[in-house]
Amino acid sequence: MTDGTVLLESTELRVRVSPRFGVVLDGYHRNGHPILRPFAGEEGAFGPTDTACFPMVPFANRVGGNAFDYEGRTYRFEPNDVPPFYLHGEGWKSDWTVTERTAHSVAIDMQREGDAQSPYTYRATQRFALDGSRLTISIAVENRARHAMPFGLGLHPYFPRTPRMTLQARAQSWWTEDDYHVPDRNEPLPDKVDFSKPRLLPDHGLNNCFEGWDCRASLVWPEHGLSAIIDTDPVFSRYMLFSPPPDFAFLCFEPMSHTANGFHHPDFGGLRRLAPGETMGGSMRLRVKESA
Repeated sequence: MTDGTVLLESTELRVRVSPRFGVVLDGYHRNGHPILRPFAGEEGAFGPTDTACFPMVPFANRVGGNAFDYEGRTYRFEPNDVPPFYLHGEGWKSDWTVTERTAHSVAIDMQREGDAQSPYTYRATQRFALDGSRLTISIAVENRARHAMPFGLGLHPYFPRTPRMTLQARAQSWWTEDDYHVPDRNEPLPDKVDFSKPRLLPDHGLNNCFEGWDCRASLVWPEHGLSAIIDTDPVFSRYMLFSPPPDFAFLCFEPMSHTANGFHHPDFGGLRRLAPGETMGGSMRLRVKESA
């Protein structure tokens, strides 16, 4: 590709990172099977949803009504996705800059000034590193506005889905969603989405935020003899599970620092108040294992 793509390789994994949109394009095990969804775009012309993982910064998911009130101010957004949605912040649709490169890692950053589309002013950084069978993605954000703002972070990896693939990810509750894909009610987990033990994904679609995650998950692909263990820093205490019907052949397991649409919760759903100059960050680690 001609967009500054960086190839990272270890003894076990191969990953391509692009500063365009700050994304992982794809990731493969040494046996040739993908451990992240294969790149679905074309050279020179692709969007973040064609990739294997994109960043969510300065927050994740939607803002109900594209507006919120905070510390005496009202903030508004203009849609950045299919109207009427403002979705996932700006990191996934912005160009990033490579700031550091080694044989097994790359660091990138982006800076943004608030405007009519989004009021956020910040600097975001990401680092991608391979160590044998482990991929680590770190993300951080610094508030560069003149006043405090509520911030959050998330990562949006796409994983290949096979008929016998299982997911394990313990949680305490989940959010149903309304017709606009905004969380509606927090409820105990019904059995069909209780992933405390490995289980197949349901055939119907899911697009739900899960609360009380223990920051560990596993994916197993029996057809490929591979499994992936995910663990994150405690800042990622929720996950979003976007699992379309099986014919889409992927699922998204998205570690997040806050509840989707937390802007409209009394406690802001885990969104963190950052004063000017303050920073928050965290890492997700993906370790791949071969299985019989």
